[in-house]
Amino acid sequence: MSNRFNLFYKMHILFLSFFLFIQCTPQLAVGTASTAIAVSKEERTLGEFVDDTLIKAQIKNLYFDTNENIFFNVDVEVTQGRVLLTGTVENSDLRIEATRGAWGIGGVKTVINELQISNNDNILNFADDLVISTKIRGKLLLNSELPYMNYTVETVNGIVYIIGIAQSNEERQAVIELSREVYGVVEVIDYIEIATESY
Repeated sequence: MSNRFNLFYKMHILFLSFFLFIQCTPQLAVGTASTAIAVSKEERTLGEFVDDTLIKAQIKNLYFDTNENIFFNVDVEVTQGRVLLTGTVENSDLRIEATRGAWGIGGVKTVINELQISNNDNILNFADDLVISTKIRGKLLLNSELPYMNYTVETVNGIVYIIGIAQSNEERQAVIELSREVYGVVEVIDYIEIATESY
């Protein structure tokens, strides 16, 4: 029963991905050269993308069912089974609970816990972090030499976390330097793997 349930969700995600791809094809065809290059350089296979999407959905669903504080305060990103947790929680117990929950999901290869412990939820800090992440994503999108689709960016209290896959160490360094140039960035912590190390 569990396998059939899992297969159903995989097929559902696959269908949605295919539908979105078909819908986006005309825009890609008439879009900029940088967009076409970025799409062609996506390092994850479609199967890996579907698996990562399922893992993320299952983790967030678990948080929703078990602890609303974790659900609302913890961001989850997944790349090739590597789970990155960012955000702020009130105490170390919640930090441990979030990590333990992520490890309990099938397909998870590693959990990177970058959760900060803080009781001060400041809407201004959140807005600043959102602006920083948006600026970095924008710079990646506009840089034709960097495949922005391979990277996910999250910012917490000015600290930028990047997870993804680079085609070379030079590309990894370029992404890090580009992020450091954005105003308001305190530190850049990367979990970028080099593609040749994964295959």
